Amino acid sequence: MEEPIKTSDWRVRPFEARDAVLRTWSAALRLAARSQRTWLQLARDVAWFFLGFFAAAILWLYFLDWNSVRGPVARYASIRLGQQVQIAGNLNVQLFSPTPRISAAGVTIANPDWVVGRPLAVDIGHLTFTFRLLPYLLGNTVLPLVQIDRPKILVIRDADGRTNWDFISTRSGWNLPPIQRFLVRDGQITIEDRLRKLMFTGAVSSHENAGVGMGSFQLAGLGTLNGEKFSAELQSAPLINVDTSKPYDFYFDLHSGATSVAAAGTIVRPFHLGRFYARTIFAGSNLSDLYLLTGLALPQSAPYRLEGDLTRDGTLYRFKDFHGIVGRSDLHGTLYLETANRRALLNGAIDSKVLEFKDLGLLFGSKSKIATAYGRLLPDIPLHVERLRQMDAEVDYDVDLVRSREIPLRDLHTHVSLNDGVFVLKPLSVRFRRGRLNGILRVDARGAIPAADATARISELRLEQFVKGSPPPLEGVLEAYAMLHGFGDNVHAVASTASGTATVVVPQGKFRKAFAELTGINLLNALGLLLANDKSHTRLRCALAHFTVSAGALQTERFVFDTDPVRVEGKGRIDLKNETINLQVQGKPKTLRIGRVRAPLLITGSLASPRIDVKAQDALLQGGLATALGVLFPPAAILPFVDPGLAKDANCTGLLRRSNVHLAHMKRAS
Repeated sequence: MEEPIKTSDWRVRPFEARDAVLRTWSAALRLAARSQRTWLQLARDVAWFFLGFFAAAILWLYFLDWNSVRGPVARYASIRLGQQVQIAGNLNVQLFSPTPRISAAGVTIANPDWVVGRPLAVDIGHLTFTFRLLPYLLGNTVLPLVQIDRPKILVIRDADGRTNWDFISTRSGWNLPPIQRFLVRDGQITIEDRLRKLMFTGAVSSHENAGVGMGSFQLAGLGTLNGEKFSAELQSAPLINVDTSKPYDFYFDLHSGATSVAAAGTIVRPFHLGRFYARTIFAGSNLSDLYLLTGLALPQSAPYRLEGDLTRDGTLYRFKDFHGIVGRSDLHGTLYLETANRRALLNGAIDSKVLEFKDLGLLFGSKSKIATAYGRLLPDIPLHVERLRQMDAEVDYDVDLVRSREIPLRDLHTHVSLNDGVFVLKPLSVRFRRGRLNGILRVDARGAIPAADATARISELRLEQFVKGSPPPLEGVLEAYAMLHGFGDNVHAVASTASGTATVVVPQGKFRKAFAELTGINLLNALGLLLANDKSHTRLRCALAHFTVSAGALQTERFVFDTDPVRVEGKGRIDLKNETINLQVQGKPKTLRIGRVRAPLLITGSLASPRIDVKAQDALLQGGLATALGVLFPPAAILPFVDPGLAKDANCTGLLRRSNVHLAHMKRAS
């Protein structure tokens, strides 16, 4: 017998190795021929084994007490959801049917650990559903019935945006399997949104009518949203007739306090709620109230009604070609809302053909009853600036005509930018009939107390458009610049803490001569001109008012109003916190005046209703001196009322040069 070749020996000769391989292959073929019957028998045995295994499994499932496996089933569901699932009641499974049926009682899903004192996110009294077996085995799930009895659902979102439902992603919309009957009985839902400061409690139910057509399926909710009555109803065609390859029509109606939403539209793919389009009408008393429903930080407004095409494509919403009214102003445009990120992003463009000035004022809040009672002008209603931290925006707004009885406005343009809690209107451009205002408004709401910065430049503003008369008593071009900084969540609070500077300049113009004489209390000249109905003008050489602003108070640094006959100077302060004014203005004649009262004019009282008086103390002193001189020598009584007119012209060139330098510095700083 030949000795086998050791394949590990590298010194084996090549021919001997070849012969060994051939002998091994020949032996393997002879063995395979002798054992052919054995392989067939082995295959048959394996087949019988698996057949017996499946038969045993089927018998085991048929006679299985499913309550004994509630624990493993719940643990499997817990792994799939990432939250603890428990089945406290009976678990009944009927698998041996073309439509297997599964029902369970006492199904609960636990809240995450950070939710304190509220252990359950879901508590279902009884859950039943059926599915079609053959489509399921082929990878297509169809649910002939889903019935949920006495569900209690809790949705919580904390101040950081974290929710107890983060284990289910719904940003792109629910993508559900086809459901042919969906029944919800005695459902309760509670939503606590600490980010939006929203609280909702309500009941939800659904049912199907026997009739055919729209309304055969209804899903309804009724409750309260932040204390206001809330109701919502979805109506659609019968679910059993739904063709998943065709669009599915629906009608939706919602009421929350004074806000209503009505939509008639189509779901592109039935049971895939991430894509739909609907003709939608939003109506209510204040646009800002939509925040609770949409999460959008919209401005204060008058009653509104807007209609347009609302579409959803995953995380992108579009409100296309909408139109409507807000107060007495029209509104048109298209808006896009992207919700893929933590903060939604609003983009688009809005325009108005006519904007009522009163509606524009509502953007900054209406006056409260307390403010009205005290005659205040600045609104003190909180503007909910904390909402600015919850969304971003880039929106253009254009107005063709701003309608106002008091102010001769023409058009308005601004770009609204909101990024990470910083709100900016830039540019903020307003055109008067003759003149323009350009500015920037910035509100930083990232801190506990919002900070506001505003810069404004008025240029080429003709004064005669603000005063009545033919000819107008005042003519000229006004230039102004202000740069202010303040803190607070309403207009009054920001004004009360304002600091900065403000400058007003009139390089030249005309002023009615009678009024110029009155500023110096030149009684004889002024009364003579007024009685003669003299409307002649004198030259306004220049006018300048420069204020420093600190703690909400405007303090005069320089106040000059120079005409040919009189140079007027003033001093005092305007308190925005208390909304009071206390200015002292005195005219100094440049030529001889007889009958002049040497007492300054006082402008005092509230900003809402200021009054003009003569400083009585100075007038009494002048009158007393005249009385004393009259006792000694009666003709001398006129002397205290004679002014030699020694006032000089103001250095308008120097004043205007300094104001231009100051304006240029403020412009660079802004």
